Amino acid sequence: MIVHAERYTRTAIWLHWVTAILMLFMLFQQMLSDNWMRVPVGGSLAGWKPSAHASIGIVILLLGLARLFWRLANSPPTLPAVMPRWQVWASHVTHWMFYALLIGLPITGMLALTPYGAGRFDLEKVAFFRLIPATLMPDLGTWTGTAHELLTNIAKFLVLLHVLAVLKHHFWDRDGLLGRMLP
Repeated sequence: MIVHAERYTRTAIWLHWVTAILMLFMLFQQMLSDNWMRVPVGGSLAGWKPSAHASIGIVILLLGLARLFWRLANSPPTLPAVMPRWQVWASHVTHWMFYALLIGLPITGMLALTPYGAGRFDLEKVAFFRLIPATLMPDLGTWTGTAHELLTNIAKFLVLLHVLAVLKHHFWDRDGLLGRMLP
């Protein structure tokens, strides 16, 4: 049974897809090519990849904040009444976790740059948008890198869970949920 669910606003849809594309790229870049931030101790961070990684992280942070503010100001469409209560709850928890990750991942990444660069050369050449040097970030210790890696792994799991849930709703339940977020 196909249910015609309410759609998200155009703004919410575009914020979702632009953020999703950037997040997928950042989360899985080591599978697509080499990990842009993996520089051996004693190596140089002078290449364009660390600055690009940091700059894309800033864009994700800004998009995450925009999405959060948009979500707080605009109620999402209601979920189909046929959805079990536990799925509604899981959907809400997962989405709020995504908001937290869209803010927490870039912040921990920015804070991890200085301690990560301590054993490497040319940290001063890593810059956000080639304007703001990463060396302006405080050195709060290596726990920031550990936190960034942990949040990255949680984000990968949540992305996989989210995609599987969307596919289940689209192909198994046929409840029209995917159509709510398609451009």
